[in-house]
Amino acid sequence: MTKQSLDIAPPPKRKKPIKSANKRIEKNSVKFDHIAESDKVQFNRYVPRATAEGYEILAVKTRKKVPDLLTEALTLLEEKYGKV
Repeated sequence: MTKQSLDIAPPPKRKKPIKSANKRIEKNSVKFDHIAESDKVQFNRYVPRATAEGYEILAVKTRKKVPDLLTEALTLLEEKYGKV
């Protein structure tokens, strides 16, 4: 038995960067400028899976969003324990 060579295509040639285009991009680049539209922030906390699923089920049943349910829960907890 003789070894047969594989017909593999050579790798593609590398493209040469265009220096003039890079300079043009740098001149026209704008810094990220984002203005917050509301007072909302992201709230990442680990909770038991049953709690998360409970909020999701309540959101479906009440046709509210989970953040709205969290706000309502905070209101109820403040009534029970006092305002923060």
